[in-house]
Amino acid sequence: MVEDVDLDEPKAGEVLVKIGAAGVCRSDRHFMHGDANIALPAVLGHEGAGTVEKVGPGVTLTKPGDQVILSFVPACGRCKSCLEGNSNLCDLHMATGPFMLDGTTRLHKGGKDIHHMGK
Repeated sequence: MVEDVDLDEPKAGEVLVKIGAAGVCRSDRHFMHGDANIALPAVLGHEGAGTVEKVGPGVTLTKPGDQVILSFVPACGRCKSCLEGNSNLCDLHMATGPFMLDGTTRLHKGGKDIHHMGK
């Protein structure tokens, strides 16, 4: 089912990307068919590319208008795994589950928070 949701502005260290191309992968399928669990309600999807529309405070590596590719696992840049060059194993990402790295969500509908599959 496709529904409109409300999206917050990017917070510190975040960017808002207008998606130009997206894919559905096996991870999405596992959640859709109940083979894996995810906190509901949730927005699936984590593979795509697009154009940066807005940047949050402190973002210096990209700017509006830049073309980007999404990463399934964001990196905090400060934990042991990130500092050792293993950002794909970011400790904070693993600990936050269906939330953004600050433990909150950016998606809402009818006053209710909606979980993120990818951050």
